[in-house]
This record gives sequence, C-alpha cells and structure tokens, in this order.
Amino acid sequence: MEELTDKFNRRIDYLRVSVTDRCNLRCVYCMPQCGVSQKAPGEILAFEEISRIVKLAIGMGIDKIKVTGGEPLVRKGLPRLLHLISSLAGLKDLSLTTNGMLLARYSKELKAAGLKKLNISIDTLDSQKFAHIARFGKLDNVLAGIDAAGKEKFLIKLNVVMMKGLNDDEILDFVRFAQDRQIIVRFIELMPMAGNSILSEDLYMSGEEIKQRLTALGNLKRLYAKFGHGPAQYYKIEGTQAIIGLISPMSCKFCFSCNRLRLTADGMLKPCLVSEQGLDLKRPLRFGEEEEVAQLIQQAVFLKPQGHHLDFNSQRQYLMSEIGG
Repeated sequence: MEELTDKFNRRIDYLRVSVTDRCNLRCVYCMPQCGVSQKAPGEILAFEEISRIVKLAIGMGIDKIKVTGGEPLVRKGLPRLLHLISSLAGLKDLSLTTNGMLLARYSKELKAAGLKKLNISIDTLDSQKFAHIARFGKLDNVLAGIDAAGKEKFLIKLNVVMMKGLNDDEILDFVRFAQDRQIIVRFIELMPMAGNSILSEDLYMSGEEIKQRLTALGNLKRLYAKFGHGPAQYYKIEGTQAIIGLISPMSCKFCFSCNRLRLTADGMLKPCLVSEQGLDLKRPLRFGEEEEVAQLIQQAVFLKPQGHHLDFNSQRQYLMSEIGG
C-alpha cells in the first residue's frame, strides 16, 4: 500500500468524514443556539460520493476512517454509508462519533453495517446541567444510547469537554460511570471556536488540572498501549480497572504527531482542524475526474501546517459543527 507523508515527515493515514453539519443539540461550545443554515441537498456529498473519496484515499495510504458531523445520525440512511465504507478493501479501522441522542434507535443497524467503535460525546451526568450545556434534547436519551451500544458490544469511548465551574465537579463521577460499564472516558480541554457562546478563558481547564483531580481516586499510571489512533494520552488508576484519556489541544499541542485530514459534508478537504479554507473535491468528483481528486488529496497533505495557532484571543473563527471536531 502507498503511504501519504507530509513535509514534516508525518504519516497521514486517518480521514475524518463529516456527513452533515446539522445537529439535534446546540452545545454551547460547538454551535450557535439558532443552529446552522440548511444546505441544499445537492450541496452535500451523496453517500456514494463519500464512498468513492474514501476508496481513493485508502488506495493512497489512508486506512482509518472516523465518521462525524454535526451529529451524523441525523443524516438519513447513515447505516448504508457505513456499510459501503466498511466493505472497502484495505480499511483497518472505522469508527463513529455521536452525541448518543439517537443511538438507542440505531445501535443494531450500526452494528449490522459493520461498525464496531463509537465515540459518544456526553458532558454531564446531571439533567439540569445537560439542559444548560446542550440546550436541546434530554440526558436520558443519551444514557439509553450508551446502554444500547453496550448491549451491542461496541467498543465505546466517552468524550467529555471540561468546563471549569460547569462540569468539573463531575470528573470522578464520570470515571465511576465509565468503570461500571467497562468503557473508556476521555476528558478534553475546551477549545476557542466560533459559535461558542461561553467562550472564556475562565472556563478553560487544563489537562494537568484534570489529572490533579483524578488523583483523588488513586495513583495515575501512564499507559503507552494504543487505545485508538488519535492524540489522547491514557492513564490507569492503580488498583482499579478504570482507563482514562486526556486530550489537551491547548496546553499540550499534539500537532507533531497529527496523522489526519478532514472532509466536510460539502466536499471540502481540510489539511487541519483550523484550516480557513479547504480543497474542493466535490467538483472534480462530479465530473468524473478521480485523478484530480487524488491530486487534491496529495495537495492537502502537502499543505498541512506544522501546528495550529488557536488561543482564546484568536480573531479567527472556526465552527466546530462544520469540521467534525
């Protein structure tokens, strides 16, 4: 198999595929309360088009695919896309990121489509806080989704965005919740993004602060085994089975090991999470110019920056729901 390597000698083998920028929640750090404007059907990639891009990317050295949104399960017929992708030769890993709201309804279909791994975003275990953070939906639906996914034997990771003064008092509760279900919980530093109605450095909590809180449960032992293909650092609490991940995009930038590209729902390929512009794959794809699509994938790899420059004083605006987190 070919390999994609950028100019900083990083191997690029991971593609995050956003299938929609719509969502059934309005999380305060991700999306404006009014939501995002609806794209016309022809603006977003059809499932067959996404599958063609993924197939091309696999032939060039991509072997890990994560399907994201927005909330991917609001895209009608998503299990069909997962089946198309999971059937592609050369694919080593396929996973889905979801807020869990529709997971109880779709977990059986997702498993039948060939999906084995889920990242479930849940920022609180308290229903009142959920109403404040997510602004739409009900916590009970997410909890039911987690339980349904567990019954289907998915490999599950919980993603928790930490916000000081909002949910930092639940760190230990999340560890116990995850341990009871034999799943991994990952705590993520808040990032300054557009649409973030609580954008304030006062809410930011660093990975080191989270680690200090975790020591209340026992000594932390760093784990070097791989629990995925992303930037999380994993720890085990000695004397327990709890496995905890920390994702620290602000305090401990992991750009030196970045291995990914990002495809938006409307066909723009972004070299970096915070790339202002992307490369349009939709136009050449719809004209049958797959060689040009392959060239654009190579170009996106070449354009990957050495690192991001996000901070809480940044004037640049990035909408998390559009780029799939």
